[in-house]
Amino acid sequence: MRTKLLVIAFMSALVQVPAMAAISVDHTMTQDFLQNNGYSKQIYDTVNVSRARALGEEYYSSEELEFKNSTPPVRWWKKFHAYLDPAKDDYSFYHHDTNPEPSASDL
Repeated sequence: MRTKLLVIAFMSALVQVPAMAAISVDHTMTQDFLQNNGYSKQIYDTVNVSRARALGEEYYSSEELEFKNSTPPVRWWKKFHAYLDPAKDDYSFYHHDTNPEPSASDL
């Protein structure tokens, strides 16, 4: 009888173990959590942009802020380079209005 009670007590303790491993959604969006689980800094920026959009706020990554704070000739050169190289990010992906009609900026 003692062994049965001991097994039941042990099993009841094991039932609670998965509940202690739960983490919050806010914790899964932190930069440390994403980097420790193998995600890049770009994914962290994507998560923050999505969160800011849901909250109705503006979010600019460190690269975007560096681009905005650069001198006009540097900005022009970066925009020109982004125009020539389609793989180059021109920082307009997250900050544009969705328009169902195609335009020249979609090219």
